[in-house]
Amino acid sequence: MKVTRYKKASKRINFFINNFGYHPPIQVLIDGTFCFAAIKNKLLIEEQLKNYIQMELRVLTTPCMIMETDKLGHKFIQVSKKLKSMQLNKCGHEKNPLTGSECIKSLVKDNRYIIATQDRDLQEWIRKQIGIALLYLHNVVPTLEEPSLATRNYIDRKSKKSLNVSSFEGEQLVQLKKKEGIVEIKKVTKVKLKKRKGPNPLSCKKKQSKDSSQITGIKNKAINKNKNKKKILKNVKLEIKKA
Repeated sequence: MKVTRYKKASKRINFFINNFGYHPPIQVLIDGTFCFAAIKNKLLIEEQLKNYIQMELRVLTTPCMIMETDKLGHKFIQVSKKLKSMQLNKCGHEKNPLTGSECIKSLVKDNRYIIATQDRDLQEWIRKQIGIALLYLHNVVPTLEEPSLATRNYIDRKSKKSLNVSSFEGEQLVQLKKKEGIVEIKKVTKVKLKKRKGPNPLSCKKKQSKDSSQITGIKNKAINKNKNKKKILKNVKLEIKKA
């Protein structure tokens, strides 16, 4: 099971690397909800995410996330401490802090992050965007979600468009060659026809001559037939005379 999980994670992260410019170290942006769930399930965030993604990564948070958890009171002290121990990603909202989800929404437009969140509303918003990787805890297990439908459709349209452009460019090239009088001479290769060969002399059987004994046998049969005919005629004549 672990092997298939790692393979899926590798395949999904490579999709974002190949199509959206993600690159190692992979930046994972953690919000308060993910951190809370990790502490509750005794998950070592940095270690287990590195084992899961199997790439160099940076675990980040923002001042907005920390300020949001600080306001939630005594129950979230451990969450706040954990967030403060992470590498801080400056979001530019220090003077006018936003909620964690709004802070993330403002950052993902121009950056390449894996967003780690348990916030269902934020998850749904991410799924509607193009090119944003989503990570969450499924029970106790980190799960990198497969690219969203919006993202896959975007890549499909992009690939189809590039194919159409290449075919259009090919047509334009042909038209330009015609205008300039450049004609491609195609070499005509003559196909050599194979001569019809005669029959193989070895495969042809010679006519077997009939034995003399066979010939004499046939002659005797013919003579006997004639004799029988003559006897029948004699008998017929005798019967006629008697009558």
